[in-house]
Parts: sequence; C-alpha cells; structure tokens
Amino acid sequence: MPDSRSDSEPLIATPQALLELVEHLRQAGRFAFDTEFVSEETFEPVLCLVQVATDSRLAVVDPLKVGDLTPFWDAVLDPSLEVVMHAAGEDLRICRLRTGTVPRRVFDVQIAAGFVGFSYPLSLGNLTYQALRVSLLGGETRTDWRRRPLSEAQLRYALEDVRHLLDLADKLGAELHQLGRAEWAEDEFDGFLREIENRSEEDRWRRLSGLHMLNRRGLEVARRLSEWRIEDARRSNRPLRSVLRDDLLVAIAKRQPANRRDLEALRDFNRPHLLSKAGEILGVIADAQAVPADDLPEPAERHDDLPGMAMVVSLLSATLSQCCAQERVAVGLVGGASDLKDFVRWYLDGQDEARAPELLRGWRREVCGATLLDVLSGRRALRIVDPEADVPVALDPVADGEQPS
Repeated sequence: MPDSRSDSEPLIATPQALLELVEHLRQAGRFAFDTEFVSEETFEPVLCLVQVATDSRLAVVDPLKVGDLTPFWDAVLDPSLEVVMHAAGEDLRICRLRTGTVPRRVFDVQIAAGFVGFSYPLSLGNLTYQALRVSLLGGETRTDWRRRPLSEAQLRYALEDVRHLLDLADKLGAELHQLGRAEWAEDEFDGFLREIENRSEEDRWRRLSGLHMLNRRGLEVARRLSEWRIEDARRSNRPLRSVLRDDLLVAIAKRQPANRRDLEALRDFNRPHLLSKAGEILGVIADAQAVPADDLPEPAERHDDLPGMAMVVSLLSATLSQCCAQERVAVGLVGGASDLKDFVRWYLDGQDEARAPELLRGWRREVCGATLLDVLSGRRALRIVDPEADVPVALDPVADGEQPS
C-alpha cells in the first residue's frame, strides 16, 4: 500500500531534533516505536537506535549521538499517548531499565493478532504480509548497530520495523471490536505490562536450572552467589554468564567448597577470571554458611507428575486446540502444557476458586477453561470426527447416566 509519510531526513541525532520529534509525537496522540540494541557483551543492553512512526512521519533516533533520551521516554510513559509495538517485551525491559517503569497504554500487534485468527507468536514480517499483504525489506539482519556512520540502507531497514505498525493496529483493532474482543486484548496487554514491571532481577536465582538438587543451605548459597554475580556483572558491565555460568553457580552451591583447593577442583573453574574471584566466592559461601537454619530459603514447590499426567495433558491439549480453533484464538496465546498441568493439579487438589489456574481466569475461561473443566470432570467427551481435518475432534455433552461414577 502507498506510504505518504515523510522519511526524507529520518535521522534524529541532536537533542534539539529529539525535542521537536517528541512534540510531534504528543500532537499525534499515538505512535509506534521499536529499538535496535546489542546485549551480548554487556550487563545492560546497549541501546543503538529507536525507530518511531506516526501517521505522518517516520524517524530514527540515534541514542549514541543524542545522549539523554528522557524526553522520549517521558512520551512513552505518558498515559494520554497510545504506544503501538510488536513483541514489545525486550523493548519495554529497556524502557524499565532507563525509567524504572513501563507505559500503561501499549497496543501490541503480536498479541492482538492472536485474538483474531492469526497464530501466536507471529513474526512482524509474517504478520505484515498475512494481514496487509505487504512484504518487509530485508538485508541488514547481521548489522552491528553500534557502528557509525549508519548507511541509508541501514536506516531504511530499521524503519521497516515501525513503518506498518499503525496500519496493523488499525486493522487488528477494528477486528477486535467487531468480534467483541477489545477487552480481552486490553486485559492481556495489562497482564503483559505487569509481568515486565514486576519481574525482579534479584529473583533470577529462583529460575536457575538444577535448584531441585540443592538442600536449603545450598539454596542460600545459590541465592547469595546470584546476588554477587549480578553486582559484579553490573560493576564490570559484563553479561552474567561471563562472570559465572548458571551451571557452575549451581555446582558450587551443591558442593559448597570450604577452601580454594576444593573450589578450584570444580570442573571449568580453572579460568583466569574465575580464579581471580575465588576469594570473593569463598566469602559468599562462608556468609551463607553462617545463616541460621530457620532463615534459610524454602525449596520451591515441586510437582512430581502422576503416572497418567502425560496422557491427561494430551487429551486436554486436544480439547484446548479444538476450543481455540472454534473461537479463532491462537493456542500459543492461551496456554501450553505447563498451564494444563497446573489446571489438572488444581482440579485434583480440591478446586479452590481462590487459587484458580490461569486457564480459568478472565477471557481464557470463556475461550477454553469451562470446556476443559467439563472434559476433566466427565461432563463432555472428545470424539474423532475427521482425521484429515485441521480440527479432527468434536466435544459432545455426556448424559448424566453415562458419566463415570
């Protein structure tokens, strides 16, 4: 489709030009934005570009030239302005790093698309083509966005990430309203934003693989090592994994070496940067050893799957797929195997409504939750209707006399 927006001089490289752009964004009332960043070599991602689009203008902000982006972030956080994005998670985490919070009015086209018949998650290129029949430019996927000067080809490529976002938002928004699902999308946007805002880097240690092998003292060692690693990475501006790998952190927490010799005996610890930190690591372990037993962390709740859990989840997964196909909602947006396991455990544990699983909350209950509950309780049954169909099963009510006792 034709694009009449001005991008003849898209590069914003001075503080004054940024202020003029922000004034334009405020007058427009809504805008799309995306970022290009590099995160492989530093603790915090290096923000290299910010791409912006309104109905009448396209622009690329160069943070390495402009410096302070506070006026722009103020516009992003302004609740009177709508921000349109695609797969906004990483971009909003950068916003949170820079400002301490996230915006309240975000329309994520990837999420919205999942409510109106598109799959989820869907790349921007695929979504733009499927929804608008527009193919995006390619060719700069391997670019190091830190290098200057930027070429015209790089700027054109960067703008492709925002060029069609407002058109996508208009189209998907209209379909959401037509289907009566605008509130569903708003609820999902809000939950998505809360998750980003509430996610604590300090709780990262709870997501380490292998914690189930540790006793409570080992968990305290892992927690303190994780905190030490974060501070060291922040201070040296290095990625966490380059300070201490996850698997090695857990191995140290499990073995809890008391001296340098035991520590250095651990596999892969014989790296110069780790050897130089041996004293600090032993100090962390000693501090953890001094914590009173009553103050040690409790193990995370761990569920051992019942013998028939895999089969039950498979049946419920078929039910979930059938519900989503019927409602034209993407399965990936609704939930997966872990959500179905939570659902089954809740059902077996007494069905406490105050602790209802995600699949029985909000719009998910309407799409699939009530039906899943009917299948699990024997009130409805799966029936194969056509093995060659995209949705080969149907859900039939079970008469009272046919239900299992």
